[in-house]
Amino acid sequence: MNRVLIIEDENFTAQAVKDALALDDISADIASDGKDGLEKFTSNSYDLILLDLKMPGLSGDEVLSEIRKQDPFIDVIIYTNYTDFADIKKLANIGIDGYINKGPKADLSELVAVIKEKLAPLSEDTITTLLKDVPNLEE
Repeated sequence: MNRVLIIEDENFTAQAVKDALALDDISADIASDGKDGLEKFTSNSYDLILLDLKMPGLSGDEVLSEIRKQDPFIDVIIYTNYTDFADIKKLANIGIDGYINKGPKADLSELVAVIKEKLAPLSEDTITTLLKDVPNLEE
């Protein structure tokens, strides 16, 4: 079973996402702020992080920087109402794997679909294609 960490200070939003993921057999933990999120990330194993930007204490970009120091490969999706282009560009440079606006017109099923796509294993064809580019070390 896949495991997601939701770092979100709005409890109602976090719980709604957790419940929606559970319908697709995806386990999720909730961290109510950046500090709690980093503690959970450090002490547990996750397949994907869903990260809000504006939180009390540590901001989302600070949390993202720390996550990237510990694991440069884990998928991180930004889920926020905040849409400042300069901040999004900064986050892209730190390393995000997606951005979804959680504003009033947000579609929870779209969020779940994006998460499921990120968690999906690679197809046999994709694996074969990727392995063709790996040098043979036995020669």
